[in-house]
Amino acid sequence: MLTVFGPRLFNLRFVLPTPRKCHKIVARIRRCPLRILSHLGLAVSFLLGALNLLPLNALGQTTEADTSPASSGTEPPLPVGGISRPSRDVQVETNGNPVNENFRRFRYNVGVTVREVYDDNINISSTQRTSDSFTVIEPGIHLGFGDSAGGFNYLAFDYILSAYFFAEHSERDAVEHLIRLAAQHDFGRLVLGLSQEVRILDGTNLNTLTNTTGVQANTDVGRASQSNNYTTTLNATYDLTGKLFLSSQASYAISDYETLIGSQVASANIFINYVYSPKLVIGLGATGGVNSSDGPTSDETFEQMNVRANYIVSGKISLSLSGGIEFRQFGGGGDSVSPVFEIAGSYRPFENTIISILGSRRTNSSASLAGQDYSQTSISLTFSQRLFSRANFSLAVGYTNSDYLNATTGDSTARSDDYFYIEPSIDLNITRYWSIGVYYLYREDSSTLDLFSFYDNQFGVRSSLTF
Repeated sequence: MLTVFGPRLFNLRFVLPTPRKCHKIVARIRRCPLRILSHLGLAVSFLLGALNLLPLNALGQTTEADTSPASSGTEPPLPVGGISRPSRDVQVETNGNPVNENFRRFRYNVGVTVREVYDDNINISSTQRTSDSFTVIEPGIHLGFGDSAGGFNYLAFDYILSAYFFAEHSERDAVEHLIRLAAQHDFGRLVLGLSQEVRILDGTNLNTLTNTTGVQANTDVGRASQSNNYTTTLNATYDLTGKLFLSSQASYAISDYETLIGSQVASANIFINYVYSPKLVIGLGATGGVNSSDGPTSDETFEQMNVRANYIVSGKISLSLSGGIEFRQFGGGGDSVSPVFEIAGSYRPFENTIISILGSRRTNSSASLAGQDYSQTSISLTFSQRLFSRANFSLAVGYTNSDYLNATTGDSTARSDDYFYIEPSIDLNITRYWSIGVYYLYREDSSTLDLFSFYDNQFGVRSSLTF
């Protein structure tokens, strides 16, 4: 999805499937209607033809990959600075570019993206596959005061509305809202940040501000559902000495389903960090929290011991790692020990090429199966290439494994899911403010419970105006 905000970013992910699944995926892709493939070929031909006709010196947008974890609940990258306090002496890149100190005091971007999509399984069902085409209208706005691109003092607001209109199944028409408000202030040794995210969803996807095309299906539920999701986060850093500083985060997340099982998670962590060099920071910390569910099970508590590192290898490579062990106590007297980790990295081998990686492992409450949690491990890779100064090609692939467990005893249950997606796309900047593009999305969930298995093909054409 080409966002409506500048700079124009893709949040695209790429992970290769196992050889065992490749033949199954290819066979299912071939089932798509030839008429749709023909239309896609015509759209690509139009894009390439337009590319040859446009002057090379015309103005165009710049599309870059978004390497920030979406709604991950972890602390943001450590801040940039040229002063002597340790938490400011860390080199950090934002979306592959160094933070610009000559920022505008007030910034805004407004725009709209319109997508026309054919979907051969709009309900992500294994037994009742229903195809339809739909139109998506997505207006959005970004407002920023201060250095919202990565500095110390800022106030930022982002909002995207997504309106879905189905050609034949109007009962699936829906409106979704994605909102984020963030603020941060430097008090000297102390820096405080506060953010609030709201996602009001009505469909089969877990969309975020960085991607609304549906690369992350709601595999836990396995069908269209309405949910309201709220995440409040408070961050703080405090400088102790020239090399040491403390960092902490407290968060509260609510997942509220209209007809399914909601859940709430409250957690907090604290780290002591050592600045080994301007390019490397190492931290040691602890995390604790409570996970409660609207289902029949009692509250769960968890504790983590974590280590983390932020490393800027060069101007082309950056890497952020966090890992540890989680100890979880279930309401029925059971307990479990499992690894947790988060990884975010980017590699820019050439000026117009970006490769990024995201990964995580965490435990969530199931909204579809009462009394169950699931441990979710995700990995994804992004490739984005700018072509001929005005075309942008992207390829995203991701894989997620979800293993379900009893939320009373911590024992494994009968359900395990393997989810895979791939999304190639190409977008062409017609002018500085207008772009058009095409994309294809294939996604598949293989579950030990056949009710939740599905495969889905989507073909989309989009046009974006941004000011």
